[in-house]
Parts: sequence; C-alpha cells; structure tokens
Amino acid sequence: MTAPEKAQWQINAEKAQAYRDASMQEVAKLFPSPEDGNKFLTGALPDPLPTNVTPLTKDYLTPLDYAIIETDPLVLLEELASKKVSAVQAAGAYIRAGVLGQRLLNNVTEFLPAMALERAQFLDDYLAKNGKTIGPLHGLPFSLKDHIALKGHRNNYSLTALVDNVTDHTCVIVDIVKNAGAVFYQRTVQPQFLMHLESSSNVYGVAKNPFNTTLTCGGSSGGEAAALGFHSAVIGLGTDIGGSIRGPASMQGVYGFKPSVNRLPSGDVYNAVTGSESILGTIGPMGRTLAIVELVTKVILDARPWKARPELIAKPWAPEAVLAGKKTVRVGVLHSDGVVNPQPPVARALKEVEAKLKAAGVVGDIELEIVPFTPYKHDEAWRIISSLYFEDGGAASIAFLRKTGEPDMELTKFIMTENENVRPLSLEDLWGLNREKHAYRNAYNTHWAASGIDFLISPAGPGAAQPHGTTRYWGYTSQWNLLDYPGVVFPVTTVDAEKDLPFSAADYTPLNATDKDYFERYTPEVYADAPIALQIVAQHSEDEEVIEYLKLVEQVLAN
Repeated sequence: MTAPEKAQWQINAEKAQAYRDASMQEVAKLFPSPEDGNKFLTGALPDPLPTNVTPLTKDYLTPLDYAIIETDPLVLLEELASKKVSAVQAAGAYIRAGVLGQRLLNNVTEFLPAMALERAQFLDDYLAKNGKTIGPLHGLPFSLKDHIALKGHRNNYSLTALVDNVTDHTCVIVDIVKNAGAVFYQRTVQPQFLMHLESSSNVYGVAKNPFNTTLTCGGSSGGEAAALGFHSAVIGLGTDIGGSIRGPASMQGVYGFKPSVNRLPSGDVYNAVTGSESILGTIGPMGRTLAIVELVTKVILDARPWKARPELIAKPWAPEAVLAGKKTVRVGVLHSDGVVNPQPPVARALKEVEAKLKAAGVVGDIELEIVPFTPYKHDEAWRIISSLYFEDGGAASIAFLRKTGEPDMELTKFIMTENENVRPLSLEDLWGLNREKHAYRNAYNTHWAASGIDFLISPAGPGAAQPHGTTRYWGYTSQWNLLDYPGVVFPVTTVDAEKDLPFSAADYTPLNATDKDYFERYTPEVYADAPIALQIVAQHSEDEEVIEYLKLVEQVLAN
C-alpha cells in the first residue's frame, strides 16, 4: 500500500522548515562551541521534558554563554563598550541560546549566523581601531519578528503559498538599529496571516511558552516573546494591530511597547495583503527590561525616521516634559472591561498593584490618586475593529490558502471566516464603519476626560498565557488599537496555586459565552509558572507618558 501523496501546502511547509533547520547547522559551523561539543544543538534533551524549560539554558550553554545571556542589557552594552565582552562573543552566546530555544519552543523561522558574524566582527574591529563604539547599541544582539523585512531574505507571512517569497528591501527601522550597532542573529515565528493571539501556523507548527510549554507564547509577535522569556533574546521588534506586542509580552512576563500609529516606522514591513487603512498596525520594541525598551525607542526616534517615511509623526523622543511641574497624577484602574472578566491571577495582580499604589500615596514629590475606571462600550469597540480588519471579508487572505490547499487554522476561522462581524464591505459599509470608528473615538475621549485620569492600569488579557488554541478574546488589547492609544506591558507576578483559587461557580454569573469559557477553563494547576503582567495605557500620542508613568508605578512596586 503506497503512502498518500503529500499536498502542496505540506511540501512547502517542509521546505520552509528545512531552510530553518539548515540555518541551525550553519550556527554550529560559524559559531561553534567546541568546548562542550555543541551541546546547544546536539545535546540530548531531557525525556520527558519539564513543562518549564527556562532552567535548561544553564545546562546546555557554556558558563560564559550563560553569563552573557543573563546579563542586564544596559550592563551588557557597557561590557561591550569596555571590551570586557566582544560583539562576537555576545552574538555567539545569543545565537546558540536561540538554537536551544528553537529545539524546545519552535519559535524561530531563520537563524542569521553569517550576517551576525560579519557584523559582530566589524564592530569589534571598529572599536579596536577607533577606541569608541559605533553607536548606542554597539554589539547588542537583536532579534526580529519574521515579517520585518530584510532584503534578500524570505518573508512568507506564515503562509505556505509564500515560502519562496524574498523581499527586495530592508525596513527603515532595521537600518536604524543596525547603524546604532545592533547585531541581527535570528527571526522569529508568527501565526497564519499574523492574526492570532497565538503563534501557530501550517508552515512551522505551534510555538510554545518557555515557562509552561502546554501554554501559548502568544501572538502575533509570539516568537519574539518566547525568546525573551527563555533569555535567547534580550531585545527585539514586534508589530501590533490587535495586541500582537502586548499580548505575547504579558504571557512571558517581559516588556512590550505599542506606540501610537506612525510614531515609529512600520509602513515598510512585509504584508501579504496591503492597501487597507481602516485599522493600522504599529511597530515597537519588546525587551527584558523597561530601560532597554526605552533606549531602543529613543535610538529610533533620534534618527529622525520621518525623513525617510513621510507618514510618520515628526516628533523626537522627549520624556522630560511628562512629569515636569506635576504635583498629582490620577491613576485609573480597570478591573474588568465588562465583556470578559479577568481570571483569578490577573484579578489578584490588579488588586495588589492598586493596593500598593494607594498605600504609597506619593512617589517622590508626586501625589498618586487612585480611582476606579468604568469601561465605555468595549463590546462595541470589538464589533467595529473586527469588522474593519478585513474590509473584503477576508477574500484576499483566504485566496493565499487556496493556492496550496492549506487548511484554515481554527484561530483563523475564529477571527475571519466564522466571525459574525466580518463580511465583504461595500463602499457605503466601509464609510459607515469608519464614521462609527471616529464617533467611538470621540466618545471615548470624552469619557476619559470625564474620569480625570492621567493614565490607566488595565489587564493585558483575561488571564495568563492560555492552553494552545484557546486564545479567543482580544478585547483588553484591541480596544486600544481602535482608539490608537499607546500602551506598555510590564510584569507583575506569576500564577500562584494557593492565592489564585478559582472563583466559586455558585457566586459567578458569566457575562456571555466567551466569559463563561474563560471562567470554566481556569484551574491554577493548568497555568503553573505562568507569568502575569498588566499594561499602562494613555491617550493618543502620549507615548512618552506611558513609559514615564510606568516608571512611577515600578518605583512603588520595587519598594
């Protein structure tokens, strides 16, 4: 009996995976670790694997590599500048950690050993010759989400029809961070069409959360977040049109910054379907510390990217003015959006942060006033934004699947083909929904002003990272995409089986079917070791504000 013939989509997927696997072998050739026999690549993994694989870096990397990847990013920059660590050593440590991460998490599309080695050696030679660094990111290993274009490299949008697609340009933002000294060494996975809050595709399969591999790493910038959580990355770039930076960052307990649209240059990333401008995405840094996220943001804006991308806001990074002269900061706390209530760990994190801010009362010379915030029609926001994501009803996107017979993934069906809000829009429909969008934005601004708050602390999602295939609520992040409010995610705690007991079924009345689903699936054992994060939100264009307000919050939490 002959084996069934493979479908074209399966052949294409195997081709993409083989390309990635070949790049792993190139790492061993260009960045070998002969003192331990390339254990990062060839060492047998534990059987069975622990669900929390983060401790394995210490076992599978050399002591020097482990020390480098555990170094604070600003300290690493100092060590690179002082020649305590070379750029080649730093790149080697991170790319080897990246290969180990790929073996455990399935979170990488391509390693870039030749590019990394050439650039790192150039930077070491430059420093030796000139006695100074090339820029503020000199030698810093830098990870990239796959659809952020590199000239001459594949951009497949996680679609099997596009596995041979090669882009003809490099994104402006990539050139900026490279010129500041960054060393690119890996590109990371994203979901089918980049429209899941998980990172699953028919091209690469399912990417996992390093703290609990039975849970998702999030999406669409989930590969980046998984690398940050595993410490196979220290800083990277992601994109966000509905939560794609903030959701994954929260699920790995790292920092993710979604600026306002057109603050940072995102207009030249690779998209399979272009021309729709009702809902625009944005690009931003994801990192292990707030300081490195802010430094990268400043580096990008110091390069005046609006000179290269005219759609951008011509506004340098200016955080100094945010708190100048302020005596009181009014902090709103959103305990629920009224659509899906947070699961117990997120509810606890909100209460703990709120209590600490109230107990502190002041930070330095600034008084903190904490007030509850009432959500304003967040269900309407989801109806509007999910209608406008696919102006053609998803026809152009689905056509890519039909080219190779690629199946629709379940989360694609959820957001696109089974979403009651998605339909082909006539010109009249499109105009009408955009009128609703602008009316909603104006109404929300009025609602915000009436509350008198300077910023909002909100969940970044209804819970921690969810079991694979179940992340079907975007509202805690997509809300702010519709409004074009900036947000930054920050880590708070982890799931605690003793503190985070399920809510009593006798006392809980679900708000709707989605809320019921999140309520019923929660048991603390399922979410063991999962990080919990929250987000800071401010109004449109208040990008510096969210960073500065988070600094205030973290001063309180640190004490």
